[in-house]
Amino acid sequence: MNSNTEKYEGNTIHSTAVLHPSVKMGTGNYIGAYTVLEEKVELGNDNHIGPHCIIGDVGESIKFFDKERKGVIIGNNNRLTKQITIDSGTEEPTIVHNNTLWLKNAHAGHDCVIEDNAQLRCNAIIGGHVTASEGSRIYLGAIVHPRLVLPKHCIIGMGTIITKSIVLVDKGIYVGNPGRLLRIQE
Repeated sequence: MNSNTEKYEGNTIHSTAVLHPSVKMGTGNYIGAYTVLEEKVELGNDNHIGPHCIIGDVGESIKFFDKERKGVIIGNNNRLTKQITIDSGTEEPTIVHNNTLWLKNAHAGHDCVIEDNAQLRCNAIIGGHVTASEGSRIYLGAIVHPRLVLPKHCIIGMGTIITKSIVLVDKGIYVGNPGRLLRIQE
């Protein structure tokens, strides 16, 4: 365990994980090998953050490099497998609600909101200020343009590119480049 183990009583933290002194967390969390939790990161309870994840780093835009980080708030029962990146908010904290699933190499840009039961599968990328509404799923290699709202229970198919001109609807299944509505789920 690292030198901050006593500060994080009730959590399992790999000895190689790096936690900024300002990190706050509940109990039952697992923090994997070589994971970095930057300043202003808050975790609820029972989250699993696998190896090589970076949570709370500066947003990926040159104009944000010198601005104050607004942080990342992660709720309860989220599973981040490995090599996940979640950028710090630049205007408001980046927020991950509850019961989300993040698979290898998924990325959420600054100021995103990931609602309950949303999923980002392997290599899914969502730009800054995106809201992934409740139950939305972004599959392998899909990319979502910044400042969009993914409706409830929508599916962004493997390799799909969602641009700002696409009209998105609840329970829609989107495929292609650029993305198009395939059908609406029953």
